[in-house]
Amino acid sequence: LADAGVPMRDLVAACSAGKVDNTIVLDLMDIEDKEGEADVPVAYMPSLGVITLLQMDGILTLEEFESAVNLAIKGCEKIYNLQREALRAKYVSAKEGEE
Repeated sequence: LADAGVPMRDLVAACSAGKVDNTIVLDLMDIEDKEGEADVPVAYMPSLGVITLLQMDGILTLEEFESAVNLAIKGCEKIYNLQREALRAKYVSAKEGEE
């Protein structure tokens, strides 16, 4: 929607964290997702500070769950910045093309 210029409250960025070999990691690979102990996908709207999707598959302690969610949110914030930069670059170049 954002790429099409549709006004939105915020961009939604998504990332997952999980537990592999007793370690909380960001952005699970396919094999880690399938064979790991848990995964936690998160969709997040950074400028609003709102989680729009939170799911957990597997078993985590409360501390591990909080760590996974916080790690995924940090990943979402990085993705969000890349999304904003890409949109800004697209619309700046489009505007320059009109001139």
